[in-house]
Amino acid sequence: MEVDKKNINFSKQISVFILLGFWAIYILFDYITIGLINLTNGNPFFETIALFTATMYIVQLITIFITYFFIAPYFLKNINWKSILLSIICSFSIFIIVRYMIEQIITDFLFNKVNYFEGTTISFYIYDNLHYGSFIVFSSLFLWMTFHSINTLKQNNIIEKEKKEAEINFLKAQINPHFLFNTLNNIYSLVSVNSADSLKAIENLSAIMRFTTYETNKDKIEIEREIDYINQYLDLEKIRYGEKFYVEKEFLITNPKRLIHPYIISPFVENAIKHGIVKDINHPIKINIKTETNFLEISVENKINQHQKDETLGIGLTNLKKRLNYYFGKNYTFEVKNDYETFHIYLKIPFHDEN
Repeated sequence: MEVDKKNINFSKQISVFILLGFWAIYILFDYITIGLINLTNGNPFFETIALFTATMYIVQLITIFITYFFIAPYFLKNINWKSILLSIICSFSIFIIVRYMIEQIITDFLFNKVNYFEGTTISFYIYDNLHYGSFIVFSSLFLWMTFHSINTLKQNNIIEKEKKEAEINFLKAQINPHFLFNTLNNIYSLVSVNSADSLKAIENLSAIMRFTTYETNKDKIEIEREIDYINQYLDLEKIRYGEKFYVEKEFLITNPKRLIHPYIISPFVENAIKHGIVKDINHPIKINIKTETNFLEISVENKINQHQKDETLGIGLTNLKKRLNYYFGKNYTFEVKNDYETFHIYLKIPFHDEN
């Protein structure tokens, strides 16, 4: 919350500087215009600023700040024709009241001078001030609506980013328990028959849990870490299935230090092992991972296990697709081929420049 308050204060400071800059530029152009008129009339360009010219600048500055920081935020919370009309009426009212107080009361008290002579009608006074105040009033409201739109857009972008990050964290949290549940089932089976492979399985699980504990909280990891995770996972599954575990893998990684988002590759492998057939020597699971200069390619093919049906079918791939949309937008290739006998999935993603 402390950061948000600092950002709000900083935004107000910027607004103050912009409003003062706008007011100074207006005065400069007005002064130049007066100087050109003086030259046209044969008078010197530079002349002392008249009293009521100076007071007009003060009135304008006060009107700008009151309109921007009080009237516009109050009336233009929901922008429609009624709120705009009310903000215009109030802003002109402020201009008229402030000008009357300064040029008819304060200058009379200090200099014994007033801008409007006695007998000026209220209708003329209002009409005349509508003329002099129109540019400042409409400019102040326009500036507020412009900055308000920019701030709203930034705020919406921040909210959307936080929402997507929360979704990514949720999807990662879904993956870890899903895998852990399957792995503990495997180890339980090994322990129950006093298999010597149970210790190896626990060692593999320990390595996998280190990965899921320390690497998944990072935005990016070295590709070799995900490859190691996949190898540990396959070793664990091989212990479970024994010799009848037919998986062909080919990893052509030119630079194992390249960075990728975690859990980009492993859902392919997990999905193939869980829902494919690993005991068919004629139809082994094929895992191909290849890196090029600017992209990563992943291809996994497996024979479909017609007897392996559950409600979590494809949950890893569904989560993966959502994360890919967030990380890469439309800048990736994701293909699935399913003829109800063989399932083939292919992914091609770009390496980011910072890698």
